[in-house]
Amino acid sequence: MKKIKINVSDCCIGDKLAYDVILESGITLLTEGTVLNEFIINKLENLGIERIYIYSDFEESVSQKELHFAELSNDYSEKVETIKDIINDLAIGKKLDYPSIVEITHDLVKNIDEKDNIVKLLSTLKAFNQYTYNHCLNVSLYSLLLGKWLGLKEGMLNELLQAAVMHDIGKAKIPDEILNKRGSLNRGEFEIMKKHSQYGYEIAKEDRRISLEVLKGILLHHEKEDGSGYPLKVKGDKISLFAKIIAICDIYDALTQERVYKGRTTPFEAFKIIEIEGYTKLDTKIMLTFLQNIASYCIGMNVVLSDGRVGEIAFISPRNIYTPIVKVDSEVIDLMTNKNINIVSLKN
Repeated sequence: MKKIKINVSDCCIGDKLAYDVILESGITLLTEGTVLNEFIINKLENLGIERIYIYSDFEESVSQKELHFAELSNDYSEKVETIKDIINDLAIGKKLDYPSIVEITHDLVKNIDEKDNIVKLLSTLKAFNQYTYNHCLNVSLYSLLLGKWLGLKEGMLNELLQAAVMHDIGKAKIPDEILNKRGSLNRGEFEIMKKHSQYGYEIAKEDRRISLEVLKGILLHHEKEDGSGYPLKVKGDKISLFAKIIAICDIYDALTQERVYKGRTTPFEAFKIIEIEGYTKLDTKIMLTFLQNIASYCIGMNVVLSDGRVGEIAFISPRNIYTPIVKVDSEVIDLMTNKNINIVSLKN
């Protein structure tokens, strides 16, 4: 799409940012891809920002948007079935179907410009009975976005996605009664579950076509910066880049997807949980890159408030991403200052 620079005063509701809006302090106010609304346009004008870049041919009919989303949804479902087949085959002793992994990752990279549709799709999914398979693909899609935001080139993106698709294949070796337990695992069950990253590494390393970086992404995605993770309890620079990326995406998807035994956590609750844990256990730079960028895609989402009203996310401050500004009819509610109201769920 063509990118043009225009006066903020000439912007229209529905225009889409073509580049990040960065303040003089270095703080990213809005990320590329944000769809402008009345509140954001007024905010830009009040901050004295005169010109921004937008996509000139962003306008798209409702039917075209729905078609693109439907195509992405169908493609998603097909990939989940492929991952299901791969993991089920491993469970009965078959070899890893690496060519199918490569095909999935190449197709995902092609969808990199579908960022808004990808986030919309992942925020509305319900996959009670196929969580493991959906989770592998969800983490891959989030890793694709995060890798792009970190500036990774296509070759590295493809390898990152291979690691992300395969990060949980070791669960093929975990007993079903533990893997599908409806509730929290006890200590013994959790110790068995923790072995999945080692199992996944051992499965993947049998195929000599799989690179060392991909193998490290699979093995180390549950390691923590402070050494409290598993299976090797390594820390800091000993954890590979791919593993650090996958770790963040893994946590976010696990929090925000609905399970048989728990409801989905809202993105804003997830932002807070990840940020609190992240300063000691996750790579801070990668974590903040993910949170700030993924938060921008929540603008425009409909949410249910604790007082029962339905509103729309009007703006998310980069300083307070888990307390956005919500517009309910003509009222604007700043959840950072209004402590009596909070977001309880997304409204699809």
